[in-house]
Amino acid sequence: MRYAYPSIITLEKNGAYSVRFPDLPGCVSCGYDVADAIIMAQDALCLWLYDMEQDKKVIPKPSDPKAIKKSNKEIASIVAIDTDEYHYFYTGTNDIIT
Repeated sequence: MRYAYPSIITLEKNGAYSVRFPDLPGCVSCGYDVADAIIMAQDALCLWLYDMEQDKKVIPKPSDPKAIKKSNKEIASIVAIDTDEYHYFYTGTNDIIT
């Protein structure tokens, strides 16, 4: 499945960037710069949603990006992933559990 979720990117005091997903509390990541943070966020989001699919949990719908609240110092971004691609990469099979 393909997903796209809004995220909030924050510059931390140590110079790194953290990323959180308001629709998925606890799904967080970080990186050395914005590009690294987004790449790491893609991996975190994909693993989070893939696990939810495997456990047959209800996956929350992404919020409207315009409705995401952030401070002036934060960056809002959309992170897109494909859990089928993730499954194939890590297992080498197309036997998706639905």
